[in-house]
Amino acid sequence: MNKRVPLSQRRTDDQRGVDALFEPTVPAEPAAEKSPEKLVKTTYYIRPEQVVALERIQLAERQRLGKRRDKSDLVQEAIDRLVAHYEGGEGTSG
Repeated sequence: MNKRVPLSQRRTDDQRGVDALFEPTVPAEPAAEKSPEKLVKTTYYIRPEQVVALERIQLAERQRLGKRRDKSDLVQEAIDRLVAHYEGGEGTSG
C-alpha cells in the first residue's frame, strides 16, 4: 500500500473540509469516470538544464491556468508525445 498521498488529493480533501468526514468513501459517478490510471514509480536521470526547463514549464502553466501542474503529469505528456513521434514513423531510421 502506498503511504504517500498526492498533493492534489490532499488539496481536494482540504477543500472538502468537514464534508469529507460525513460523505461516503465511494466516489460519485462523475469522479468515477476520471479514475486515475495505475502509475509505476521509476527513476531516470536527466540533465540539470532539463530540470530547470521542466520547472519553467510548470511555472508558466501555473501562471496560465492559475494552478500548479504536477511534474509527473508534464513528464507523462512529454513521453506520450515522444511515443507518438516514434510510432508515427517520424523518428525511425532505416
